[in-house]
Amino acid sequence: MTHTPKMFLLALLMQGLASTAFAEGNAYDDAVHVYGCADYPKALKLFIPLAEQGDRLAQFQVGMMIEQGQGAEASLTQAYDWYLKAARQGVADAYFALGQIYSRGEAVAMDPVQAYAWFDLAVKGGHAVAGDWLKKESSRLKPDEFPKAKSIVADWLNTFKKP
Repeated sequence: MTHTPKMFLLALLMQGLASTAFAEGNAYDDAVHVYGCADYPKALKLFIPLAEQGDRLAQFQVGMMIEQGQGAEASLTQAYDWYLKAARQGVADAYFALGQIYSRGEAVAMDPVQAYAWFDLAVKGGHAVAGDWLKKESSRLKPDEFPKAKSIVADWLNTFKKP
């Protein structure tokens, strides 16, 4: 086993390069890594400054974590606020989350028109399952409510980043 010292040195070098690569990664990727390790309090502490600085994906992540009580006490009201910030920047997952909140009437009054509008935005943004929810909400709308929902979507798209 004459190659053992060489293999050991190579392994140490590779470990050092991997550590350096992680240390040089961006803050969002670092937070995602910590989240993936299920250290939710630490991950939330890493995501919040990014979200406060306007990182749209971090805003959604903070909303999701707070909704689920990961790293903080669960609060759908606070999650709603974070989802809305991410939605203003065109995050389809945030549109979908807001649609679910309005569909269930949690933290806000149940509102099929709003739910339909958010799900429609999520569909337009390419969300994978929003179409199923959009169909469900369409069955809850009265015929005269569709124009209102479509108007909400059009106003949103004219005001904020398009999906």
